[in-house]
Amino acid sequence: MNCNCSENCIKDDINDIFNSLDDFYTPCDYCTVTELKKSTPIKRQLNLDDLDSNYTKCPRCGKRSLDIVLSHVIKILINQGLVKESLASLRKVGIPLITPGLYLEDTPMLSDNTLVLILENIDAETAKIIVNEVDEVKGVIKGNFKSTIGQLDSNSEIDEYELLAGCDIRVDIPNTENIKIAIYKQQSKLHIEFPRKNQGKINQIQEILNKYENPKIIDGMCGPGTLGIYALKSNASFVLFNDIYKEAVKTTEFNLKINQISEDKYHIYNEDLNNLVDLIDEKYDIGIIDAFPGVNIDSFRDNLLKICKEVIFV
Repeated sequence: MNCNCSENCIKDDINDIFNSLDDFYTPCDYCTVTELKKSTPIKRQLNLDDLDSNYTKCPRCGKRSLDIVLSHVIKILINQGLVKESLASLRKVGIPLITPGLYLEDTPMLSDNTLVLILENIDAETAKIIVNEVDEVKGVIKGNFKSTIGQLDSNSEIDEYELLAGCDIRVDIPNTENIKIAIYKQQSKLHIEFPRKNQGKINQIQEILNKYENPKIIDGMCGPGTLGIYALKSNASFVLFNDIYKEAVKTTEFNLKINQISEDKYHIYNEDLNNLVDLIDEKYDIGIIDAFPGVNIDSFRDNLLKICKEVIFV
């Protein structure tokens, strides 16, 4: 995975990632914390003429509230004729993705280059203006966030977003108690995962891991590798990672190295899960299926049960 900007988007040492997280999005004593009504037009809450790169930026730490940053973006969209001023609210700005991606109770205060935007109604010219004028935005992606990014199965075409300006490398930090995981991804090519207070999928994995001493696992639709890496950081002795989407496999391989997983602890395949069983000549304890919505998983389950003691769906 390569970063196409001059910022230090990728840290090779996982400890460097976590050492930088303390108070990363927290306001300092000099910050102006602003929270706006999400459905109310911006023009009824702020003077659009005042919005520029310095508006409410903290003189000490340089942070601005997410709502102010998005309002600045909306001003540009209005000026470019992509959004009507009378209707322009925070809910119209698309999907804002902070990086590092953490679960937060409060609206984050953003430093420079900590936000990737996914917009449906956007063009390359406007995207470049946003990246150049809004310091906190590191990348702008065009895409319909309702679509599923990646490849559903062997009968499906690959669907990806389009990076229009800046850099779309993000790192997600799952909300786990004692296990440190950092998951990098190129957001225009991998599906969105929102950090949550209760990590349902990871909790499911931990519950089944507790049944075994050192289980061997197949992460059959691994995506960027989150679940399998968590298992290896817990008590799994070995994980076979697999995904039909080549970009997911490349990302998993990258994240295994970032998370300092020994190469003798895993193997990676780029196969249709239904064909994978024909390539495996050993038994595993747990098979994990994390399929996209709408994908029929019956055949995947039946095939994994040929080589796994049990199969779970997350």
